[in-house]
Amino acid sequence: MTEAASPRLDDRAVDAWKRELMAASPDTSMLMRGEPGVAAYSAGFGRVTVPEPASFMASVFYRPLSTVHTFCELSAPRRTERTADDVAAQEGPPLVIAAVHRLAGTLRFRQFGRTKRYVSDQLALITTASPFVGDFDAVCESAMLMIPAHKIDDRLTSARSGMLPTVEDTTLGLATAGFVRAFAVDAAVRNQAVSEEDELAAISLIRSTIGYMGTHHIGNTRAVIAAARETTERHFADPEFTADVMAEMLGIGRRQLYRHFVTSEQSPAELIVARRVAYVRELLDHDDSSALDVIAARSGFTSAALLRKHFRDEFKMTPSEYRAAAIEARRQADHGTAPST
Repeated sequence: MTEAASPRLDDRAVDAWKRELMAASPDTSMLMRGEPGVAAYSAGFGRVTVPEPASFMASVFYRPLSTVHTFCELSAPRRTERTADDVAAQEGPPLVIAAVHRLAGTLRFRQFGRTKRYVSDQLALITTASPFVGDFDAVCESAMLMIPAHKIDDRLTSARSGMLPTVEDTTLGLATAGFVRAFAVDAAVRNQAVSEEDELAAISLIRSTIGYMGTHHIGNTRAVIAAARETTERHFADPEFTADVMAEMLGIGRRQLYRHFVTSEQSPAELIVARRVAYVRELLDHDDSSALDVIAARSGFTSAALLRKHFRDEFKMTPSEYRAAAIEARRQADHGTAPST
């Protein structure tokens, strides 16, 4: 999201963001701009303070589901504040907000007298039952799920409940962050169908991640598979990352992990191999010279022979054949000629 790294936000960056997220048509987003935009944002999402109100801009997708509300935005730098008066005037039950932000700088949330700092792609947790202040020091993409607090734990409905746990550096926290972002984008931006079971999966995973199930057990199949995919994305390049290690990281047994994949097209082990093979293909597409054992090491395979086997199984050609074809395709593109058929 390179366009969002600048200190200002413009129409070009918003359009690029929507294309990147593959927003549904017709466009259901709300565009908030200038001083009227600050007022509209403050009325709907928390009181906003910005250095230059006239240049404020935010593009917002919002979709309420049966239980969970989904929200995605691209916004200019700002401070968002929820005051004690806002808490007292709140309609409906307090919410737990599970959010993932992408930004070039740092996000700071202050609640219950404590400040937490977050960087891109970490899971940030906050409750609307108590006042808070959020400082965004750069253009920021946010994806979040807003869940009635009692669906997580009855204790979280109180203004005295205390700060939610810090989980952003845990494996399960990182996996949950990926799940939250994907869920919010699919629902709010792409307008995909979401069942009540899907919503319960999201709640189950978040409850488990922040420790409100007594143990860190994940029981919902969609939540397990989503967490497994995110964990694979972060660890596939480690040759010691296996299905057993994945299960350990997610806090469940190996057999239980495999049971959740019974109806999936891939087993956990096949998921890991497929991600490694996909990365090998990415490397071969852009690397003309690295030896195959070097590529194997970078992609998590323990040997070039193992890489060859899995690559041939997937693409019906050797890595060398694939690289030669990629080199030829680039050569023809550079000379403006069409690839031979």
